[in-house]
Amino acid sequence: MSTRFLSVDLGNSRCKLRLWRVDGPIPAELLASLDLDTDGQLAARARTWLGAQPAVDAAGVSCVASAAIEAELVRAFVESGIAAVDVRPDPGLVISSVAHPERIGRDRLFAARGALERVRASAIVVDAGTALTVDALRVDPITGRGEFVGGAIAPGPRLLAAALARGTANLPRVEPIPGVRALGQDTHAALQSGVVVGFEGAARELVLRIGAEAGIPEAPVLLTGGARGFLVASSSFARGLRVIEEPELVARGLVAAFAAHVGSSDPKCSK
Repeated sequence: MSTRFLSVDLGNSRCKLRLWRVDGPIPAELLASLDLDTDGQLAARARTWLGAQPAVDAAGVSCVASAAIEAELVRAFVESGIAAVDVRPDPGLVISSVAHPERIGRDRLFAARGALERVRASAIVVDAGTALTVDALRVDPITGRGEFVGGAIAPGPRLLAAALARGTANLPRVEPIPGVRALGQDTHAALQSGVVVGFEGAARELVLRIGAEAGIPEAPVLLTGGARGFLVASSSFARGLRVIEEPELVARGLVAAFAAHVGSSDPKCSK
């Protein structure tokens, strides 16, 4: 029996709503999608959009925004008729090797679960957005079980640009542009270079060192996030790496976790 499932990737700046048809082991079908700013109008806009969609059976939320924004959005879902809204879905990964697993960002866990579904093997997961996260997913070759090993969190390109402007007296804020040259010949170009090329270099170095330290140096790199274009446009980031771009990695991780529990337990309901 098909289920209409809403995956909710609620970030600090953007909220990604994806409506899926989930039918057992058959790959989920994306029915509709909407990206919204994470602001005071989020819940109202989500409610309006849901009113134009077929009835939704269940929703799973990956949230790194504030608890207040999450609660308001969940209320909008319940008022729109979604009976089961799970705000703490189980990603289905082993996370016992990290300190304080309860504090790991949900977006990191579900991006890792999405990577597991995509490659069925160990991987390095790069989520480039407001923040840059680089994480290691180690997969047991016998059981196929995925383990979230840990990783790194760094500023994304726009956060880097904002920090430079805020922390200095005379440097202007720049809007980062993918693919800029390293050799900046005026202040604006030098800032662009420092932010963009520095971001590219940090991402690559983290991928290489995390892969080595996790014991998976040859693992593919799964790339997602709204700022991934900076790394796609880079002439050096992917050199020697097997990079797989997947815009919907967190959403697909939420879908996979939901599908794994269909028929085995009832989704939790938060109202």
